[in-house]
Amino acid sequence: MQPDSTMIKKARKKRYEWPPPEGTEDVYVPRARNPIHSILTALPVIMLVVGLYLYYQGESEQSDSAPIRAESVNAEGIFTGLSVIKSGSSGGRHYLWFDQNGKSRGVRIQPAEAAILQSLSRGEPLRISMAPSVAGSRTFWAWYVEQGDVVFLDGSDKLQ
Repeated sequence: MQPDSTMIKKARKKRYEWPPPEGTEDVYVPRARNPIHSILTALPVIMLVVGLYLYYQGESEQSDSAPIRAESVNAEGIFTGLSVIKSGSSGGRHYLWFDQNGKSRGVRIQPAEAAILQSLSRGEPLRISMAPSVAGSRTFWAWYVEQGDVVFLDGSDKLQ
């Protein structure tokens, strides 16, 4: 069956042309950016970069400074082990763990000292002297470790 011309609906509008001809209202014009919107969009990235900078600056200050003699503290406990947290720093963050009065405590040690302290016996009592390397810090660094009558670490000459 042949459709007759009366059944076909004719288009009322002109066909769309691409690309649109210049000078018409159909031309895409990008809106001007609001400077406040641009700053707010970039703010999380800026905050992340500043936070990482401050963290690594504080971490390098902790690692590169010597323990402070005036803030040194002595402790006794049962040696439980050594651990390392791999991080952005070259050798990671090394910890010496011991139980003091039933509470587990971790003290930072330098990566080079970790190899020396590997020979400590787990479950045996130890005496430790520790101090922060930055005034007022809660991160303590071991500078003297003794187990039995053997001194494994004596950094008294490096104290500030």
